Amino acid sequence: MQDLFNSFISQYTWYIATIHFFAAIILFYIINWIGSKSISVGYIQMSIVAEEESYPAFNFLFKAIAPVIIMILFIALAQATHFESFTVHCYLIVVYYWFIRTSVVILYGRGSLTNWSTQFFYWITSIGLSFYVYKLVDKVDKILPDPDSLRDEMWILIILFLYSTFNKMTFDRKGTLKRKEKYLKETYKRLKSRYNKIISKECDNYFFTQVIYAIMIYENFNRPKIVRWIENICFWLTKKPHTLGIMQVTSSKWITNEQSILLAIKKVTSDCNNIINDFVNDIGGFSLTAVVGKIAGKYNKDDDYVNEVEQIFTTISDTEKASRDLCKKYKHFRLKYDKYYYFERK
Repeated sequence: MQDLFNSFISQYTWYIATIHFFAAIILFYIINWIGSKSISVGYIQMSIVAEEESYPAFNFLFKAIAPVIIMILFIALAQATHFESFTVHCYLIVVYYWFIRTSVVILYGRGSLTNWSTQFFYWITSIGLSFYVYKLVDKVDKILPDPDSLRDEMWILIILFLYSTFNKMTFDRKGTLKRKEKYLKETYKRLKSRYNKIISKECDNYFFTQVIYAIMIYENFNRPKIVRWIENICFWLTKKPHTLGIMQVTSSKWITNEQSILLAIKKVTSDCNNIINDFVNDIGGFSLTAVVGKIAGKYNKDDDYVNEVEQIFTTISDTEKASRDLCKKYKHFRLKYDKYYYFERK
């Protein structure tokens, strides 16, 4: 065992380890980029709200096997450019990749959203396959195929058939729903215990406070504390306007989380007034979710942002109470679909 360790240390020098670690960082960004472009074909990104868990075969192949494929391309590039020394123990690129991905999940505070049993399966599959492939590659001078080596097309057809069949399967998502609902409620409770004093002082309307918390939860999900620290550093270095604070308000001067909340409250209440005025001739009224969506749309025009803020609001709020408080503020309107409270026009 000692001899194996000494052999490993003698082969795996610090500069090779550094090259592999940076390759793992590049791998992380490549897979994220490809994944973001593959949503239409079934790639599941981590989301704060529950989504249908479809295309399991694609997601398994992409998440577990894509790192191995890119590792093979790294080996091919190293061999083609005569840097064969960089291929020594290159399966560690995949190990570093999963270390980076797991660290990001934890640092972003998304551990409770993660299905760790599935992730463990990805780790074992991906790292085990990378080591197996490395052992095979280590026995050949080059891995780019020759035309004569391509054979057994029948097996390719069988693999494609199995892939297509497995990919049409669907799985029970109760665990995902429960995990994400728990995350939302725990995050809401934590943020409320910290910021309720300042929010309740500035806003005594339940509807508005819940909209603020819904936006806050989503912004905190996408810009956790560690990212906001980096944004603060960038602001002090560049002195240019940045989105700052937990509410991600664009500012030309440095602001705290509490100051960003105060600015967000002013924006949300002002936007809601404008939204109500825009629909002054809407005889049919409007739904509670539609109002939340329009407020979120003025905060961030992205459709996914609007959809997720709406769902977060529904999850963390007492919609009956929110409807009642909204109608009390705007008594000349009524809420469509509200079965408890109707305020007719004056």
